[in-house]
Amino acid sequence: MIRWLWGIFFGSITLVALTDLLFYAGVDGLETVRGILVAGEMTLGALCLVTASWCLIMRYQSGTYLFFSTIGLGALLFYCITWFRVEYVGLIIKAFCILVTLLISCVGLANRQKSALWTLFSMMLLALSTKSGKLPLPMDPVDINHYMMVLSVICVGRAVRDQYKILF
Repeated sequence: MIRWLWGIFFGSITLVALTDLLFYAGVDGLETVRGILVAGEMTLGALCLVTASWCLIMRYQSGTYLFFSTIGLGALLFYCITWFRVEYVGLIIKAFCILVTLLISCVGLANRQKSALWTLFSMMLLALSTKSGKLPLPMDPVDINHYMMVLSVICVGRAVRDQYKILF
């Protein structure tokens, strides 16, 4: 079940990146689809990230109850954001999920887990990517967002790879 949670997180990021690619390539009519996929990434993808990180760092074997409750809560938040058109709530949910995952990573660092260090790096990059428009760099904020998201996904992959390794 943990692999499904990671897959939903990676899939939501991939779908947003694909629609961004098509949107910036000039395909018309993708504004609403892009908004829906971004809302899915900020709610369902972020909650799957928190649950999968918890299971990874705490070495918890996920069951069907945890899986379906995560999917249900994420789908409920996604539905509320898209139905009531309150996109800014998605930013709050994503920031909260990043914070919770950072705290989980700190607990994992106390247990000297290498995957917690990679998760910490990933969440720092993910937090910076959400604020990429505010960074005073001579680049387009969309490019910075995409670069930091790629680095964040690479760090998450390293965390999953180093699941049972000790840091020191």
